[in-house]
Amino acid sequence: MDRVQSVYDTVDRGKGISMQSKKEALLAIYRGEMPEFIPAEPKCTAGVVFPGDRYFGENETGDDWWGVNWTRLGPDPGLDGSMVSKGFMLFEDMEAWEEKVHFPDLDKLPVKQILQGMASGMDRENNVTHVLMLSGAFERMNEMVGMENALCAFYECPEAVADFFNAMCDYKLKCIQLAYDAVHPDIIHMHDDWGTNTNMFFSPELWREFIKPIEARYAKKIHELGMIYEHHSCGYITQIIPDLVEIGVDCINPLNICNDMGMIKREYGQRITLKGGINNQKIDAPGCPESEIRAEARAAMDAYAPGGRYIPAYIYSSAAVRDIFNDEVEKYGAKIYSGTV
Repeated sequence: MDRVQSVYDTVDRGKGISMQSKKEALLAIYRGEMPEFIPAEPKCTAGVVFPGDRYFGENETGDDWWGVNWTRLGPDPGLDGSMVSKGFMLFEDMEAWEEKVHFPDLDKLPVKQILQGMASGMDRENNVTHVLMLSGAFERMNEMVGMENALCAFYECPEAVADFFNAMCDYKLKCIQLAYDAVHPDIIHMHDDWGTNTNMFFSPELWREFIKPIEARYAKKIHELGMIYEHHSCGYITQIIPDLVEIGVDCINPLNICNDMGMIKREYGQRITLKGGINNQKIDAPGCPESEIRAEARAAMDAYAPGGRYIPAYIYSSAAVRDIFNDEVEKYGAKIYSGTV
């Protein structure tokens, strides 16, 4: 802690008033710089979702731009989410993907105008901005053919899977360029789930063969454009954290507690920003006392904030719990690096 404390001591505490804005502190965490405090991330971020990868219409169900049918899980998409409709399958055999998959035509669709319209009200002065890109290569594959067929395809038709993933990568690289041209965000937030609560969906070796190369291409493109690469993957992905560091992913979220959080922080916490570490199953449980929600936020910051590069966050499913959690992050995070907690 001596080295870390020496960093803390460089902060001009004055009368306990930070010289950084919330936006500046959050960007420092993303960039691997030592912040003066930890802000409540949702209170200093603004973002848009790249269009086409989900259905966000007024009906309960509907197709995305790929022809995949989605069902809303509740009235608030931001909290309740959606899923591929039960029993839906666009096709079954990944060997037929070139015939069956119709990529959205980014040259003909008004993507730039849609993004600019969504981003028109963003407060850039006070917020870190991002564009969220849902349905990475593996997710898009299983959304179209089902999870069982997708996992079997790695073994039954590996060349077809590799070709599809490369085509998906080319498509997403165009999306990244469009997002940059339209919005100029601070962060590109890519999305592709790779884990269950106990292990990855597939072996780390398969991930390295099929997915790591395209992730490296994303990282290169995003960094060339001067943006931060944040990747979302739920579940257990401890085995590939060194690979994500290697290819230049700047932040991983939500980093569920099923991962070896202590080891990841100790071994890689200075090279990649950790966003997560929250026992959301505990605090989202019906009837969880407010005191326990606040205690969870404090405990996570105590464990993972030393040295910087930590953002306390989780995937919200309750507005009430979310608001209590972020209130505690804001209060405790204001003091975490001042030596007054």
